Amino acid sequence: MIDMQKMLAQIMASTIPPDKTDLDSGTVASVVITGISVVFIGLIILILLVTLYGKIFEAINARAAAAKEAEEKAAKAKAEKAAEGEAIVKSEPESVTAAGDGIEDGIEEEVVAVIMAAISAMSAETGKKLVLKSVRTAKPQRPVWASAGVNENTRPF
Repeated sequence: MIDMQKMLAQIMASTIPPDKTDLDSGTVASVVITGISVVFIGLIILILLVTLYGKIFEAINARAAAAKEAEEKAAKAKAEKAAEGEAIVKSEPESVTAAGDGIEDGIEEEVVAVIMAAISAMSAETGKKLVLKSVRTAKPQRPVWASAGVNENTRPF
């Protein structure tokens, strides 16, 4: 109980008493100067952070541009080699049926052929070898009536 009274007395001593609310000019000046300096220090820190973020993103964009430029040079060199007569060997994708019969029953061979042609075109465009492993029908995420309701309610005017 005594400790609580001492602590309460210390708190009351550290605050401005109600009868002395008239502050002198030195106190007011120190509060104003402290407030202004805190605000300007905060602004300077924000300016530095924004500048730092700008430098980081400029470096990232420069790397991406350099990689894209190197890729374009490699594609140009590859095209020049092909024009000079060097044969570019392209590996043909394996047949799905030979790879492991990943075709679901009920899917026509023409559909698989069209999917394989699209994958082959994408493979030639990117330069990576893409392989079709299986073909299955997509299962709907919601019932047919729910899909019809969504289509009806989201149709443009």
